[in-house]
Amino acid sequence: MFGLGHYKVKPPVSSTVLTSFVWCLCLVVFEHALRLLFKLDVIQNLSPILQSERNTQIIARHIGTDFAAAIMCSYLGLTVKNGGLGAIWSSLKSPMDKTLYKKARQGYKKRMWTYNAEGFRVFVFFFAYQFKNLWDAYVWDDGPEFIFHHTVSIITSWSGMYPGVGQIYAVFFMGLSEISTATLVLLANFDPTLGVEGLADAFPLTKIVCAVAFVVTFVACRNIMWPWAGWHYWKDTWEALANPKDQKAKENAWILKRTLFVLISLTFLQFVWLGQIFVMGYEEIQKM
Repeated sequence: MFGLGHYKVKPPVSSTVLTSFVWCLCLVVFEHALRLLFKLDVIQNLSPILQSERNTQIIARHIGTDFAAAIMCSYLGLTVKNGGLGAIWSSLKSPMDKTLYKKARQGYKKRMWTYNAEGFRVFVFFFAYQFKNLWDAYVWDDGPEFIFHHTVSIITSWSGMYPGVGQIYAVFFMGLSEISTATLVLLANFDPTLGVEGLADAFPLTKIVCAVAFVVTFVACRNIMWPWAGWHYWKDTWEALANPKDQKAKENAWILKRTLFVLISLTFLQFVWLGQIFVMGYEEIQKM
């Protein structure tokens, strides 16, 4: 199932495309299996809301595709050698030792240009997930902002694989950090626009649990760990672009600049979203 992770050299494009297709197919099968599960009387008798086929399809999508894929991404990022941020930390040596840290900065080429099997594997699954996401956004008419997000994610993940940029960083940005996405998509079920209207009233305690889990994982992954990993990626990118002897950086300068722009934009937005989360949380508490 995780065969791509065992390649000692970069897999051929045909193998990557085929593996991505299989992953997409697995998500489709799981989502439709949940649709069948939600038709059981034991499920539908929990609430009249669950007796609507459209409502159960929405929930099946958020759980069967979004939650399942985000959990798998985070699992793949967590189970690499040293786990998530540890993999990046290990490649940097110890920032507390200035001598080692300086050498680590000089070794940016290994992090930016070297094939990393585990990071590549995360890229493959994330790429497949975003393709399924893009299709779902079109079918469910999520809106242009979601189409744009999924398209940028597809381009970024593909660039990470071919020609291959910063694959070690994928274990966090496309891997471990997706645990916050997993809690977000569960919470999305209770949103009257993106989820099921009335579900929050039918299952208020479940919504609270999902909301708390989302806030905790979002702050931990996106506001604490993300800036640390992003700063190191920025430093490596800057080192590459500033090195006149780095031929790969010259050939892929537009990829480096685009990826860095996306990273900086996301980092900024995530702190804006943090403020919105606290405002919305305060409003919810007031209602209670």
